[in-house]
Amino acid sequence: MVDRINSLINIFDIGDIKFLYLVLKKNLKNLVILSIIVSLLVLIISLNQEKKFRSKATIVIEPDENKIVNIEEVYSIESKSNRINNQMAILKSDEVQEYIVKDKKNSTKFKNLYAETKQNVFQRIFSKKKDIDSIFLKKILTDNFIVKNIPRSDVLELSFISSNPKISQLALISIIDSYQRYEIDSKIKITTYANQKISERLKELVAQMDVAQKKLSNYKKENNLVDTGNVKELKIKEIQSISSRIVEAKKNYQEQQNDLLSIKVADGDIDALLAIEDLRSREEISNIRSSLLANESNIQSLSLVYTEKHPKIIQANDLNDNLKVQLKEILDKNIQQKAFELSNLNNFIQLSEDDLQKATDELRVIEEKEAGMLKFSREVDSSKKLYESFLQRVKETNEAQNLQVSRLKVIETPNLPVKPFSPKTTKNVIISFLISFFCLFGLLYYREMNSSVIKSPEAIDSLNIPQIGILPRVEKLKRGFHILQMFVEDGASSFAEAIRSSRATIESKFEKNKSYLVTSSNPSEGKTTYAFNLALSLEKTKKVLFIEADIRRPSVLNGFYQFDKEILGLGEIISGSTLLKDAIFKVPGTELDIITSGEKRFDLSDIVNKEQIKKFLDLLKMEYDYVIVDSPPVQPVSDTLILTQAADYNLFVIRSEETRTVSFMSSIKKIQNVGAKINGIVINDLDTSKDSYYSYYYSYSPEYYTKI
Repeated sequence: MVDRINSLINIFDIGDIKFLYLVLKKNLKNLVILSIIVSLLVLIISLNQEKKFRSKATIVIEPDENKIVNIEEVYSIESKSNRINNQMAILKSDEVQEYIVKDKKNSTKFKNLYAETKQNVFQRIFSKKKDIDSIFLKKILTDNFIVKNIPRSDVLELSFISSNPKISQLALISIIDSYQRYEIDSKIKITTYANQKISERLKELVAQMDVAQKKLSNYKKENNLVDTGNVKELKIKEIQSISSRIVEAKKNYQEQQNDLLSIKVADGDIDALLAIEDLRSREEISNIRSSLLANESNIQSLSLVYTEKHPKIIQANDLNDNLKVQLKEILDKNIQQKAFELSNLNNFIQLSEDDLQKATDELRVIEEKEAGMLKFSREVDSSKKLYESFLQRVKETNEAQNLQVSRLKVIETPNLPVKPFSPKTTKNVIISFLISFFCLFGLLYYREMNSSVIKSPEAIDSLNIPQIGILPRVEKLKRGFHILQMFVEDGASSFAEAIRSSRATIESKFEKNKSYLVTSSNPSEGKTTYAFNLALSLEKTKKVLFIEADIRRPSVLNGFYQFDKEILGLGEIISGSTLLKDAIFKVPGTELDIITSGEKRFDLSDIVNKEQIKKFLDLLKMEYDYVIVDSPPVQPVSDTLILTQAADYNLFVIRSEETRTVSFMSSIKKIQNVGAKINGIVINDLDTSKDSYYSYYYSYSPEYYTKI
């Protein structure tokens, strides 16, 4: 949960949840008191507001079953919506309100109830006396009546708001009753008008029926028609029969043609002629063929017993020749018969086609006459149906005038409200308390973030970041001394003792052979002073390298110390114009090694990445116990964000009463956003005279330091 809130806070860049808690804890009492005051004011206002009561009812207005609609209207959502909207408009219309206003009994009830309504102090002082007349009642009914439709249904929810619960109930009852009266009266007017119009239309239809009947009679008379329905059916059957005969005759004609073609190809060959199905299947040819086959079989049997000249064999051969002659004669006769049949079939087809054409022409004439007669018949039938329909409507409208009922059905009758729905005193008080609390807290937090400065260590306790040093304010330097090397020049000072305490904390909490980056939010917060004095204190017992990594700004140390050779620094190492050993200098009077920023100026993030810097620092850690990196401030440049990812430990310097909270919190988040973290905080320039603990802590005599 805390991580989620922190991620939300990071999005809006409003600090840290722990800082939120710190501001809340600090101002909780005032926030609660002010919020209670605001809530009490809201309570007083709510108690003196006019109470509103809401009466509710639920009704259904069913569609008219007798209304003639088309299929689109039945399934159209838009049509249904339009009908409901129309009914809602009628409920709120002047016509319905007129029924209420003109009802003297209703008007008297409204006047009596308004007279009973109690008024609060403000209403009695500021409001004028109301005249309960028809205009006032219509305005009240218009302004306080609400109609809502439940989606995709015919159900309507009605409500009426009033300062008197009985008025709200009476108003809804009156509106429902008035709507029903209006609806029934409207229907009676409509049915009376419809009855009149239908009667007029009936007279017209009678005249139309007479005219249509006369036209039909004249047409039948002119065309000698009585009922052509059966004639047409018989003619259609005749055409179908002729068509079937023609199809069958054409099929036989084609078969005969094919057989004659085969006969011509056979050219008198009996075997080829017998291969034709129609000839082979004829009875007389089939009988002779069977006899011929039997005789040939007998000859073969006799040949096995007798010689060819034997009388029996001679007699059998003669019989065989006679049979063949007979078969040839019969075949010729059948061939001639087939030719004759083919000619007859052709004549039959032509005659049938003539009959078909004649029957078709006769059917066309019948259909034309029938079409003319049907036209007049339809006119007569249509006139009769319309007449019967309108006659039925006359009966229905006569009955409807005496049996008119409302389509409105009440599902829930108007209720008498017990409690007011407005003002909601408890809800208003709770909401006003919460809104005022959070608004005031937001203002205080904004003020803390944008105008407050960090004054004491307690202000950052909620961050759970170790405080590894508290540097006292140096009001006045001794002549010839410089704050940059105060630890060396004035070892007995409270500032030097604070550096020693910070050194002890670092040696106990952190490991040797590591890199330590020192940074701050903005320039002039004392990060270089702390970093260099820390390096001077560590140098007493350890091998230390100090790196000035603020390449964009001219070196502070270059101007402070006078080196005996050309100044080469970190800028030259990164650009590759010098070797590492040529850029390391010894601070005069100490064993502290130093790499200055050098002479070259560029954007560090454009040339190297965090992996390259980490490798560079890892190389230096092999030679030194402590590598102190004095980095640029976080807010102005992006170089520090790369350096913090490469260093083993990151230390953050805050100047008391100058570092703004919003700047500090923003810097912390920037470092955290790149995956690095702050391992320790140093508070610089703290006014210890305001705190007895710090005054006591730094009140040792100078002799104490000489003994160390």
